[in-house]
Amino acid sequence: MQLTTETIHNVLLIALEGQINGNNSAELKKILTAYVEDGAHKIALDFSQVDYISSAGLRVVLLLAESVAGQAGQLVLYGLKASVFEVFEMAGFVDILTIVNTREMALARFQ
Repeated sequence: MQLTTETIHNVLLIALEGQINGNNSAELKKILTAYVEDGAHKIALDFSQVDYISSAGLRVVLLLAESVAGQAGQLVLYGLKASVFEVFEMAGFVDILTIVNTREMALARFQ
């Protein structure tokens, strides 16, 4: 799993790539938590290059959402492939997280 970041209009865009699973979820949690601790309260996660997410990965996303909300911030996910979206859907996360299709739609959620 790899990630790259970009900031647009005070929104931290984090592009994830590869698989998010038990092997890398602890490291991902550490990285994402550091962004929030450093003041990132508007975060958009780009899942367009994520092929797989495990329950450990789902937990990291949920913890990030809770952390951002605790800072009066917002988290938006976008670009989920059908197979990844299905995992979020089966876990019931589509009802509690903001998930949109495109980067433009994600950025619009912060205006």
